[in-house]
Amino acid sequence: MRPRTRGEPVDRAAAHAPVPVTATGIEEPARSATGRDGDGARRGVPATTTLLLGFVLVSFAANSLITRHVVDADLLDAGLLSAVRFVAGAIALVCLAFARREQIVVGRANLRPALWLGVYAVCISYGYRYIGAAAGTFVFYATVLLTLIAWDVLHRQPLPPRRAVGAATALAGIAVLASGSIRTVTVTGVLLLAVTGAAWGLYTAAGRSGSDPRVATTGHFLILAAVLALPATAGVIAGLHVTAAGLAWAIVMGAGTTAFAYVAWYACQRSLSGTSAGAVQLVIPVLTAAGAALLLGEQLSVRLLVCAALVGAGTWLGRPRQPPAAEPSLRVG
Repeated sequence: MRPRTRGEPVDRAAAHAPVPVTATGIEEPARSATGRDGDGARRGVPATTTLLLGFVLVSFAANSLITRHVVDADLLDAGLLSAVRFVAGAIALVCLAFARREQIVVGRANLRPALWLGVYAVCISYGYRYIGAAAGTFVFYATVLLTLIAWDVLHRQPLPPRRAVGAATALAGIAVLASGSIRTVTVTGVLLLAVTGAAWGLYTAAGRSGSDPRVATTGHFLILAAVLALPATAGVIAGLHVTAAGLAWAIVMGAGTTAFAYVAWYACQRSLSGTSAGAVQLVIPVLTAAGAALLLGEQLSVRLLVCAALVGAGTWLGRPRQPPAAEPSLRVG
């Protein structure tokens, strides 16, 4: 900040403007009027976003592993798992708001994102019953990516050729992973996973509104939890399969790797283009497969290695470029 000269009026609005902070309490880089820091295209992704993004990707992969374990071990009904997950997430975010003595805000702005999140939660709970895991993963992430690319196009966000090639390369890696499960594909499964992907893409795009990520996510989760609580309770009364271990896993996933990861994901949207947000998620299936090999005893395959190589190459190609260093100017005289 430059010093004020004598007689220059004081900008009181600027002097008392709040310092922007992220959901984690870390000071956030100044953003443009569009709510994003140049989409990370010209200035690169801030270090804070990189850290949050790592947390998000690992958390999302953990959610996939926990869901797979709970469903495969028949610990909890898949639909009930989603309901308990988001109810627990809502409770965790409300407790955090109370601890910080903050007012909880729920309004019309939360309705549409809560709808997208609800569609995602319901469809992903039952979609994989009609399609193999690898094929369903491809349909889901391909639809997410196309949805967010369409969002960029509709909002006239730039799509550099290098970023488009990177996204296509990473998606090709997921296609390689899915190529071994073509026989498990059904029309119902494809439709359910496509709707799931579109809903998640729209929910992600809603995070680009510029509102506080934690306040917005808390409102979304509260609305969704209120909607899911009634059918979940009715399902338990009707005799849906429930175990203590299944409930425990759902609560841990909801309060930990769902609630706070979703807040962090919304915080990341301030520095990512829609295309970048869609492409970076293609790392999640690779992390999930690696985690399954380490924790669930699944075997690594050549397809997974090829997939990991293509996703890694695509991620590298699509990374935001850092601005060139300014050349020192020579002054004569």
